[in-house]
Amino acid sequence: MQNAYGKIIALIFCWSIVFAVNGQGVTTASISGRVTGSQGEGLPGATILAFHNPSGTEYGTSSRPDGRFNLPNLRIGGPYTITISFVGYREQKKEGIMLALGQNLTIDQ
Repeated sequence: MQNAYGKIIALIFCWSIVFAVNGQGVTTASISGRVTGSQGEGLPGATILAFHNPSGTEYGTSSRPDGRFNLPNLRIGGPYTITISFVGYREQKKEGIMLALGQNLTIDQ
């Protein structure tokens, strides 16, 4: 009987750890958007870079076939410098971008 109680206590302990880990919440921000050409068409394969100036951390991705992109799990704060480039187009930069906790900033270029 005592062995059964030990197993129940161990099971309760394990479940409490699972709930504690799930309760940590959001600790980052993200940037998403769409890169389009001069006619409004999505540009696949555009390069999107987010540079976190204080830490020197750089995050990067490329746009999908419809021109959409996502940069998840970014440090909060900033400032960030966002650079979007595509062959045959002039590079676009946005500076001084600040990200808040849980924010999904939309940048369409």
